[in-house]
Amino acid sequence: MTREEAQSAWEKIVDTGFSDYQELTRDQRVWFNIEPLTTDGLWDHYMNSGADKNADTIEDLEFLNFSTIAGLLRKFNQTYFPQGVPEGPDARQEQFDKFPEEQLEADIEEMDKNFWKVCNDLENALLEHINKTGIGNE
Repeated sequence: MTREEAQSAWEKIVDTGFSDYQELTRDQRVWFNIEPLTTDGLWDHYMNSGADKNADTIEDLEFLNFSTIAGLLRKFNQTYFPQGVPEGPDARQEQFDKFPEEQLEADIEEMDKNFWKVCNDLENALLEHINKTGIGNE
């Protein structure tokens, strides 16, 4: 099954993820947290609602055996969110504003450069996960 063929299942997962995240199964949660990374990258993860579930996303990356990407998020978090990733894009932006813009831009560029090198592999692993678990048929 392709991602296009699984679109209606994806839409249901998104609806559930935003309305009642705890209702997602483990397999659905992996899809919910990882799919946006494969299309938008890591920086958008922090700028949008994805980072509200940052710890779960790291766990889900590890679940798919992408500890290198999980490590990129952990490293970024240690630098910019040593007290934990704040809830909401505005709260994260407030934290970013405490750092020199040049430093932040350089770190974002480095993180995204490393991410995009392996993004296709992550995308393939996610599709394999969707097909293996059957969640794309729901």
